Amino acid sequence: MRVALLMSVIVLLLTSCVTAPSYKKAGATTEPMQAGDVNYKLSGLYHRDPPDCVSVFESDAPDQPVMGKALSVALARHLGEKVDRVIFPRVRARIAQQQGYDLNDATDRARYASHTRCRFYARAVLYDLGDDYVGVFAKKQVGVMVQMMRIQDEEPVWQAAHTVWRADGGVPTSPLALVGGVAQAAMFSADEEIIPSLIDDAMRRMMRTLPLAS
Repeated sequence: MRVALLMSVIVLLLTSCVTAPSYKKAGATTEPMQAGDVNYKLSGLYHRDPPDCVSVFESDAPDQPVMGKALSVALARHLGEKVDRVIFPRVRARIAQQQGYDLNDATDRARYASHTRCRFYARAVLYDLGDDYVGVFAKKQVGVMVQMMRIQDEEPVWQAAHTVWRADGGVPTSPLALVGGVAQAAMFSADEEIIPSLIDDAMRRMMRTLPLAS
């Protein structure tokens, strides 16, 4: 019974890998949120005071410094498709160091905004990271939330959250299928390019909810 249940779950996950996400605006629907949805909220401030420049601040990724850096760089790269000027993490860090700004402090953030003429910042938050490998089945997932704020009053402008994942392996219906499934899952689990690709997928999908700044 347990084996049959496990196989059913594997089949469901593998077939769900290609399902397109639903885009759900906060307060616009009463449908229950699903794990793979892109959930977002856009403030009216975005249109009243559209951002002409956004600084990408350090990601909130506890105990995951490499992931945090990857999230920040990906966020900056994708923001460039919607905002005229984006200050990348490396440049932001250099400016803060040279000028002695502590960007965790509201006063220093205001000084930074004045110095760079960049009135908004964005930050990624890592809320889920999974890397599972069980024999014939492997799955990787990343859950990210992105927030854009106006520096002068910390007013939220836009936020979005999305969990994206991929899985590989095979249902062992025969000894040969078992060997193939184990090999597929092992190769998938060892592939170091999947997590960066998932990050890009998540950023690209969330960025679809952000209108072009004008």
